[in-house]
Amino acid sequence: MFLPDGSDWDHPAVNVFGPKSSVDISQVKYPSTLILIGGLDLLYDWQRKYYDGLKKAGKEVDLVEDPNAFHGSHMFEELPGSALFIKGIRDFMGKQMNKENY
Repeated sequence: MFLPDGSDWDHPAVNVFGPKSSVDISQVKYPSTLILIGGLDLLYDWQRKYYDGLKKAGKEVDLVEDPNAFHGSHMFEELPGSALFIKGIRDFMGKQMNKENY
């Protein structure tokens, strides 16, 4: 792990919305963000908190969620749910490319 010894999951480098973070994300220029979450992902709660935090901060964030997917399952196109994530990625990229200032 890249965190200093003695760090925990609330270190600002891994938890920008945690109690130890001193950055107000709402005041930071932040890129449009796409978050893919699988319901079987061990990091589900953390990813959901990240999405919710970005929304609350007023950031442009899209979410694609598949209750039957695991972390990285979009990489396995033979899985039935991967099409949902791939479509989400394609739609997000298309939206970004169609922006006036792209």
